Amino acid sequence: MIDGSSGMPIALLGLGLGAWLLLTLYLAPRLHSLGGLLYILLSARYITTFFHDYTTKAVFAGQSINSFLTLGLTALCLLITWRDLLRYKVFLPVFAMILALLMSGFWNMELTGTVNALIRQLLFLSLMILVAKAVDAEANDGSTSRAMLAAFVVPILYQLMSIVLRLGKASESDGSVSFMGGYVHEGVFSTLLLTALVIAALAAGLSWRRRSIYVAVIFAALVFANYRTAVLSGVPILLAHFIFGSATVARARLGNYVRSGAFLLALIIGFTVAGLFSQRMADLGTLLTSGGGLIRPPMELTPDDRSLLSGRILIWNDYFFTTLRSDISHLVFGFGPDSWQRAFALYAHNVYISYIYELGFVGALIFAYMQLHFIVLAVLARPDKRWHLLGAHISYGLLCLGTMPTFTIEGVILYAVICGYTVYYYLYQRVPAKRVMSGSRLAPLRHGFAQP
Repeated sequence: MIDGSSGMPIALLGLGLGAWLLLTLYLAPRLHSLGGLLYILLSARYITTFFHDYTTKAVFAGQSINSFLTLGLTALCLLITWRDLLRYKVFLPVFAMILALLMSGFWNMELTGTVNALIRQLLFLSLMILVAKAVDAEANDGSTSRAMLAAFVVPILYQLMSIVLRLGKASESDGSVSFMGGYVHEGVFSTLLLTALVIAALAAGLSWRRRSIYVAVIFAALVFANYRTAVLSGVPILLAHFIFGSATVARARLGNYVRSGAFLLALIIGFTVAGLFSQRMADLGTLLTSGGGLIRPPMELTPDDRSLLSGRILIWNDYFFTTLRSDISHLVFGFGPDSWQRAFALYAHNVYISYIYELGFVGALIFAYMQLHFIVLAVLARPDKRWHLLGAHISYGLLCLGTMPTFTIEGVILYAVICGYTVYYYLYQRVPAKRVMSGSRLAPLRHGFAQP
């Protein structure tokens, strides 16, 4: 049955939950580590969201089970990582982002939105540190990455059920079908899969062949989820893994085979993306050749302009010109975190445009600076992971251009994982110690851009 709904029958949800319990029992002897904790944290978020018909309803004080779970995850991550929050200069741009949220919220007296945005930002910061500490604590055997990847077994199993039983969701725009196993939204489920793709590509201690299998399976799942922005965002990670990741294998005298396979795969990916995004690519061509002519008030857009990029041009202009027509204080500080929910029927489908409205030009610039900061860390990271990290950051940037990963917990987790690996591989190059995040030997604010 293919329709406009996304939920799965409760019997199938129960089957998946049983599979997760069996998997957890099997992994139990190996879960006594930070990697095991990450498996539990990720699983808790993802599994409960499959039950969104029940877990998103208000149960106490207007809050849902998912809301309380998010609070619990944030509190637990902060409890574990609080000693490291001010230990490294690499985290300072995140605090600047938190300050921008608070200034915009207080200026606009936007209490609820500020609290929600602050929780997401604190979850990002603490989970990023937890990922870095977990990878640092392993014995370079890939145990942390394997534990985190195990959290995606059941989500992919749910998706497989939906494919076999044809329990897909028909797209509202073009009638195509998304198979996401009953998750709350195809875009959010695709963000979940992008997280798995990043972990598989960046895992330390796993062979290139094994990582290649993981990457191929996850990308196939991403295609079946059929959220085009996310599929396009996954391509830089895929190419970084197969083209640059093959260099290590090439040094092992398998170069010709690896290069041939990588080239063939690149061709397949190119043709697949071209087929999936033929209309989107045509829209991008129109956008690039317009020379800024599409940046104008919504009322001045033609019907063809309004349909470009699935209506995103109309949405972006609506947000942008609403901000421009406001007073100077709103241009600087915005209208407050998450304030778009009161003013617009649809979210902005672009983080930068949304932040210009919510946090003003100051907040949007701070967010862009924070992203640039972590990209620079990626450039300075361990050489064998440098291109993989850059691919992951490019993927996240593409996602920010077409949707709103900063507004969903899955998007927060994705960026925390990317930046967690980035911080670890950066410090790996800078700290002459077996454990690069060993707190007992590091002074506050010791490691950052300026210090080798």
